[in-house]
Amino acid sequence: MLFAVALAACGAPSAPAINDPAEIIGQGLEATGDTTSFHLDLTVTGNLTIPDTGGTFDLEGTTASGDFDIANKLGHLTFEVPALFSLSGEVLQIGTDSYVKTSLTGDTYTKSTVSDTGEVPTDPDKALAGLQDFLDMEGVQTEKLDDVSCGDSTCYAVKLTIPSTLLSQASEVAGIDPSEMVGDALVLNMQFDRESLHLTQLSTDIDAGAAGTFGLLLTVSGYGEPVEVSPPPSDQVTEGSPALPF
Repeated sequence: MLFAVALAACGAPSAPAINDPAEIIGQGLEATGDTTSFHLDLTVTGNLTIPDTGGTFDLEGTTASGDFDIANKLGHLTFEVPALFSLSGEVLQIGTDSYVKTSLTGDTYTKSTVSDTGEVPTDPDKALAGLQDFLDMEGVQTEKLDDVSCGDSTCYAVKLTIPSTLLSQASEVAGIDPSEMVGDALVLNMQFDRESLHLTQLSTDIDAGAAGTFGLLLTVSGYGEPVEVSPPPSDQVTEGSPALPF
């Protein structure tokens, strides 16, 4: 009896530990892709140099934050890029309707509508699937690091290394040479909640040589929480294609 009470007090037993880093990433991306809603925060640091002009931009303060409801096609994203004319803005997604407002385009939102909800950019599946495609490719390396504390939970920490030669094959159509941006390989440090396997953090540091150095930190939280997005007042909206200055 006392044993049963103790178990109840402790809650449900923990999920079995996963030791294979590739399995952690694979299951983690699958669990993340199956989510109904989430919150994300993105921070970019470093310096960007324009090859033709030699101008250098400090990326400090470049951020984005948003809430997304996949099932109901809702999204609310705010962003700041101080180095780009002190740019800031807001994007609202409600079904097939998009509303965009930036500090460079005034106080009104520009509204556009897509014909197919499949074109609405609130679903992370495509981005995550693209990352998962690399897991089974020859040359890709995965490494399990020590578990880390992540808020009130414990997270798996893994490192994913993708050779730039593989990235080159994936970007041939775009005519981009990833080695000029990431060197020999792109290294991603990822954290997944041990219980839910949801992605909680992704980070990378890139030395792009003459183009500068970059740091990217993405944190994801609020899985399954409700998201509310309302359209702006009609007198603050103009019809047209949203114009993002980048």
